[in-house]
Amino acid sequence: MSRSKPYTSNQETWNTILQKPLKIPMNQREYSWETKEITKFLDDIFKIYEEGIYVEKMGSIINLNHNGSNDIYDGQQRILTTILILNAIGSLSDIINKEVKRLLTINTLMDDLTPEQQKIKEECNVNIIPKIYCINPYDMKGLVNIFNNIVKSWVIYISNMDDVLLFDEEQTYICNECNTSISRKNHFINHITKKHKYETPSKKTKLYNAFIEIYNYFCLKKYSETQLINLYKFILNDIDIQFFECSDPQYVSRIFNWENNRGKIVQALDIIKNPILVKIPDNKKVEIYNIWEELKHKDNKVCKNNFGQKIFDIAIQIYNNKIIRKINHEELFKPIIDNENTYKEINKFFEIIKKLFKIIDKISNDKFGRLLTNTPRICLNWEAYMWCLIPIFYKNNNIDDKLIKLMSKWYFRNLQFKNRNFNNLCYSNEFIRITNEVLKDKEYNYYEGIEKCLVKNKDDSISDENYLRSMNSMNFKSTNATYLLMFLETCDNTDLNIVSLEFTLEHIYCQKDKEKLSNQSLMNNIGNLTLLEGKNSDNGHKGNSSLGSKTFDKKIESYKKSSSKITRNIVDNFKTFTEDTIITRNNQIIELLNKYTNY
Repeated sequence: MSRSKPYTSNQETWNTILQKPLKIPMNQREYSWETKEITKFLDDIFKIYEEGIYVEKMGSIINLNHNGSNDIYDGQQRILTTILILNAIGSLSDIINKEVKRLLTINTLMDDLTPEQQKIKEECNVNIIPKIYCINPYDMKGLVNIFNNIVKSWVIYISNMDDVLLFDEEQTYICNECNTSISRKNHFINHITKKHKYETPSKKTKLYNAFIEIYNYFCLKKYSETQLINLYKFILNDIDIQFFECSDPQYVSRIFNWENNRGKIVQALDIIKNPILVKIPDNKKVEIYNIWEELKHKDNKVCKNNFGQKIFDIAIQIYNNKIIRKINHEELFKPIIDNENTYKEINKFFEIIKKLFKIIDKISNDKFGRLLTNTPRICLNWEAYMWCLIPIFYKNNNIDDKLIKLMSKWYFRNLQFKNRNFNNLCYSNEFIRITNEVLKDKEYNYYEGIEKCLVKNKDDSISDENYLRSMNSMNFKSTNATYLLMFLETCDNTDLNIVSLEFTLEHIYCQKDKEKLSNQSLMNNIGNLTLLEGKNSDNGHKGNSSLGSKTFDKKIESYKKSSSKITRNIVDNFKTFTEDTIITRNNQIIELLNKYTNY
């Protein structure tokens, strides 16, 4: 039996490839290259170019030529990165910029537009649109913004660029807007953001940071315009690419499981999306793709890394009505893919995801949950949400504030102690078991089981005796102390009082007088720390910054007017504040913490 070969293969250059009307189809992942991949890609190009001897061989690109469209099935990352490189070169040379625009973009005032391009023009209100079309809306908008010079690098604010050798933390930068000299890159970026309205790019697409990385790379090269022109010609004409032209959609779709030649491993959710889309009716494919991408890219200020994808993982387990430790996406999504009505089933899955987002929001608004969802430095392990809180609350269609309070007690009891966390098997195995019982029977007493698990695994370091002794001599980091005191404030107030999350940490005994203490470690003892508004409020509360380095007697009136009960109590209980007072108050605070964090 003869086998068919549904493709042709030719050696081509970027100059010929980029003149084609290319599309990144919906079954592809979004642009995913980061600094490591981009730098290696650029290093390879520059090494061959500067040697001046060879052409560069840059792997293969697989294109599906079907129904008049050129869909890229392998090579997406390299194509988009090369487009960014050419645009960056054009940003540094007016001569090259005209050639880049001619090669890579459409002028909406002069050229005939496809319906897709017309929609982009109307939505983005721009005159320049990239020729390449990305189904992923975030990547498409990213390219549009980059080509219309809406995305800028922070490097354009540097006036002493000739003296800069590397963009590192040891470098001194001079601002070309105000001539301020600033050391450290992060401080310089903060300066231009606050003083000169520099806008850091959105994180919805990695194309923005990729373009800035590439632009900065070129800035460090300090090439003359002649060198840039020669490099531009080299990239277009002296890079050799094996271009596979395929005609069979079924055959070429399998290639998506391969990795790019110099890319990142394709994420599991991006692989599983392909067989799902194959089962969706053609007139519904874009709808499902857009919902999938929108939900997958949801972010959260506490769980910053792939928050949407983590919710997907919980949702597909709930869909299968079983929580498991190791995720196998192919198996878990099989019921959706194999169903006669995949469109209906995937929408059921989407509804689960949307409900999970609402659950997270409700936890964030809970009296105690808000303390654990306001900053990534004070938060539960994701395992607590994945294997316990979220599926239980979903099954019961209810946010259990009693369970959230129990979790917050556990968290703040163990804060400052290096004890086992929820990712440890002693916790996670029991959480998974209990949650699966709930999924089978929502009347199951999960609270009792979780409480027993927490008590059983309670480390001896936080027993009453050891907790009191250890806390008595501890020095506290600012964030830990602030949230411990906010937890205490929350416990010591009625449900009608909403404790502010804007409190800052106040040293009662003035820090400038630290040397007067015989035991200077008491300065950061919890007995010397309290909560104070970060700035003056309309209600008459005096902010921390307005007090400066005042002594206790000069801060009394501000303490009296604070919205913090803990802070007002200082004035009620102490007429002066000395070293002995710190010790006395320390014992009082620790006794309260021992009482309220006990579980």
